[in-house]
Parts: sequence; structure tokens; C-alpha cells
Amino acid sequence: MSISSIPAMPRMTTLDYQAFDTLFATSDNIGATADGGLNRLTASQEDKAMRDAFCAWLTEHDFDVRIDAIGNIFGLMTLQEGAPWVLCGSHLDTQPLGGRFDGVYGVTAAASTIAALVRQLQDLPQQSKYNLAVVNWTNEEGARFQPSLIGSSVFTGAVELDTALNCLDANGITLGEALEEIGYRGDALFPLPVANYLELHVEQGPHLETQQKQIGVVTGTWAALKWQVTFHGEQNHTGPSLMQVRRDALLAAAQTIVAVREAAGQHPDVLHTSVGRLETTPNSPNVVTREATVFIEFRSADEALLHQLHESFSQKMQSIAQSTATEVDLSRYQFRPCRQLDTALTQKALNQAEKIGLSAMPLRSVAGHDAISLSYHCPSSLIFVPSTGGVSHNEREFTATADLHRGLDFLIAMLCELCFPAGFRSESGEAA
Repeated sequence: MSISSIPAMPRMTTLDYQAFDTLFATSDNIGATADGGLNRLTASQEDKAMRDAFCAWLTEHDFDVRIDAIGNIFGLMTLQEGAPWVLCGSHLDTQPLGGRFDGVYGVTAAASTIAALVRQLQDLPQQSKYNLAVVNWTNEEGARFQPSLIGSSVFTGAVELDTALNCLDANGITLGEALEEIGYRGDALFPLPVANYLELHVEQGPHLETQQKQIGVVTGTWAALKWQVTFHGEQNHTGPSLMQVRRDALLAAAQTIVAVREAAGQHPDVLHTSVGRLETTPNSPNVVTREATVFIEFRSADEALLHQLHESFSQKMQSIAQSTATEVDLSRYQFRPCRQLDTALTQKALNQAEKIGLSAMPLRSVAGHDAISLSYHCPSSLIFVPSTGGVSHNEREFTATADLHRGLDFLIAMLCELCFPAGFRSESGEAA
């Protein structure tokens, strides 16, 4: 048999890149902001419009569309009846003034790549080891409903369905009510035995760009301590009420914010801290604040440091409450430990990048992703492409089209490696 008659490994074509570009551009126009970003909070009308468009695309490309009880959207491609699944995806929800790439890239890339691969497999004789699926996880961002990673956490059983559905937004609306309103509260969770999970994502950091690498393979993540701390004071008039008797919850919150920032300075390069959100009541310019809630985050690869900070900051905030004549509630917190991703799958990803000529490097992720949730459930791999300037959760977030396309090249190669570990063979059995 001539070499030309041996089937080549499927790869993305010019038409496949164009199909991805079109689907990705669809997202750009749903919830678009004036400065080129996206505002598409979970279970909002913008989220509904994007979900509708995504489901329509999946149906048009012959995926079996399923929606589970927490609103996760699955597009299934059955290649081998009864076989487990290789699941790929990310999320379509965004921050209030987020970028166009975060999450969206992983979903649209997975859908486009799986569609391209399945089309090409129709002309090949061998059977796949696995079925293929794409997923859009509900409420990855945690912007409207806390905590983050809700959809993937329910899927893996880390969070109970009822607990997730009862999460409240700032207006007292539950996630279940919001999903019902937009028509994406599915009937039930359904069994989907997953052999491997792959998630493409923009890096959201500067390391690939700085090191001039095309692919980043995440080996593990930092730990995170997320804390909602509420100070309770006394509402009063900002004019006549005496300064020495005021019980100003916002003053207590302000002192806490400064202390959180100072902690990062005390542990340079190993601790990232932030207060990204502040809620006050009654939130009036001439009323002493009765209640103030600060949303604190500590992130580090050193779990012992985070546990130490939990203890020391509990004492610090009690001290702040005492000095401001307020009371403090420290009960709402979440600790997310460091997580190592599957070593064998990580090495397979690094080898695959080299095999197809892409420069790659291992790295750790400071941010959380759905791949971390899935890593407790099955071997999972989180793959980064470069972010320009490391800017993320920002309307200026950007990744070049060439880098997006290289991610597709990598993903289709990984899917082929997982689904056809013996390689591609001709009708006579010769290897490609």
C-alpha cells in the first residue's frame, strides 16, 4: 500500500478555523459592552441569549443536547455505544465587565473541534475508544451567585443540588429561580461516565507571553481562602450624631481592606490578596453605615500560610470590631486546597504539544477553573494559550487569533491521542 493511501490523523482545516471564528464571534455580540468586553452574568437575559445560540449551534451540528438540573449544557457525540466520555468545555458566563475570551474560548473551541473531528472520522474505519462531549458549566465565575464553580461542583457531587439551587444573588433571587426564569433549569442530573476532562483556556497571566511559549499545561493550582465578613454597626445621621459614639460598619470594613492588602506585602510573591466587592446598608451618603460586607480572598501555594491567616485575621477583625464599636460575623468562608492535576495526563499533554510542533511549558494556575472541580472526579487537564499582557477579567482581555487556533490544533491532537491510542490505521491495518 502506498503511503498516500494511509489515513492521516485528523486536523483542523481552514474551514474548521472559520467555523470556530464564527461561533466565537456570536458570543462577542451577546452582552457586549461599550469598551469591547462582555457583561453576561449567570442566568441573566444575556446568558439566556447566549445559551440559546449555543444550543442552536449544537443542534445544527448534530450534537445531542442535554441540560441538567443545575443548568449545565452538554452537547453529546456518540462514537461508541456504551463507552465512557471525553468531556471538554468551560463556561459562557462572564464577570460584570469581563473580557471576550475567559471561559468562552474553552466552550466554543471544544464544540468546534469535536464537530471537526467527528466529521473527519466518518471517512476512517476504526472505532473510537471514547465518546465525545462539550459542556458549558453554570456559574463558573461566581459573580452573581457565590460560590464560583457551582455547575461543575454539582456535577461531581462536591456540592448538593439543593444547596446550589438555593444560592442567593444580591437581590435575594435564588439560582434555581433565575434558571427557571430563563428556561435552563433541567429536569434532573443524568449519568455521564467521564474518562477524561480537557479544558482550553486563555492563561489570564503573563507567563506564556513572557517565556514565548505557545501552550501551557497546568500541573496544579494554588489554594484559596474566600471569606465574606460582615460588620454590624448602628445606622445614624452623618451630621448631628457624635463622632465618639458612632458605630460605623463601613469604617470597620475600610480598616479590614487595608489590612488585607498589607498581608500581601508581608508575604511577597507567595500570597495574593484582594477585596473585590463591598456591600453596604443602607448605602446612603448621609447615613452612618449599619452593615458592611467585605468579600476577601487570600490565594497561595502554601496552605499552611492560608490556615495561619485564617486564624490571625479572625483575631484582627475581632480587634477592628472592638475598636469601631461594631460586631463582626466571620462564619461565611470557603477554603479551596491546592490541587495537583493528573500527572500522566499532564505529561501526555506536554508530549502531544511537542509532537505537533508547539512550544509548551508546565505551569501552575493561581485562578480556579472547572477543570479543578473535575479533577476530583476523573483525570483532568487544563491547557492555556497566551494572554496579551496577562490582562483578564477586564474588557481589554485579548488573545491573538493565531494563538486561539493553535489551541484548537492541540485539542484535536489530544482527542485523537485519547480516543485512538493505537493511532490511525488503513482498511488493511497499516498504521498511519
